[in-house]
Amino acid sequence: MDQIKPEENLARYILRKDHFSTQQKKVKYVVFMPAPNGETSVFRISNLSEGEIWEIGNCKVAQKRELPLLGRADILASCILDRNLKLIPDNNPPRHANIVGWPSEKSEQKLIAMELAVNAQLHLK
Repeated sequence: MDQIKPEENLARYILRKDHFSTQQKKVKYVVFMPAPNGETSVFRISNLSEGEIWEIGNCKVAQKRELPLLGRADILASCILDRNLKLIPDNNPPRHANIVGWPSEKSEQKLIAMELAVNAQLHLK
């Protein structure tokens, strides 16, 4: 699949209540922290309707993990790329990509994840 452009919108789906604050309408940094394999899963959502975006979250993420879809964190690809991270589209499932290139230091990962969370927009289901 083609490279992800800086102006593309990406979604990180949220399956846990402690990953966002309804009062502050904010995404918590933990949403963007890399998995043990060093990757953070996102989906390319540019040019999709709201219904299509939620459908991906339900069918490709929530059902697979057997957890309810609670929301999503939308973020511009440029916010990720500006932090020296890379976006690798694998299209498995369709529109899927991974954020890679995280520093090995947990504290550095947390700082970057906090910056991403500040730039992300929370959408609740």
